[in-house]
Amino acid sequence: MNQEEQIRTYGKDVIAALSSMVKWKYDDFHEVMLAEFSVDKQDQVMFTLQQVLPVNWDVKTIKKAPDEVKHYAGIFSKLVKQQKLFSSNIQLHPKVMVAWWPWGHGATVSVRLFLTDTSPYIAKTGFIHKLTRIFA
Repeated sequence: MNQEEQIRTYGKDVIAALSSMVKWKYDDFHEVMLAEFSVDKQDQVMFTLQQVLPVNWDVKTIKKAPDEVKHYAGIFSKLVKQQKLFSSNIQLHPKVMVAWWPWGHGATVSVRLFLTDTSPYIAKTGFIHKLTRIFA
């Protein structure tokens, strides 16, 4: 199964829930399913997305999120203003997550449905790591 087929398989609930509001396409560059829509749909898309993936983080809360979240999300865990990351229960190691990316001009939002990192998470236990978590 190629990357697009895996995302479509594991993300079928997200794709189905949002398909009446957005059009999905595969983005080769980021290896994600991508949907772009105008801000007039953002409340409805956000509400629906929260029903399917009820756990989310923003630029402030991601700093205190469990390290597993950042591991599974990879590059998509680097959030900036107004971006969000959506997931199901992180303890169940979700197969997919969604990145919410408002565009700089304020008229468009995109959502990126991506496969999570499948490598096992190994907790960091060093002193420096514990110290940086305190001040995150």
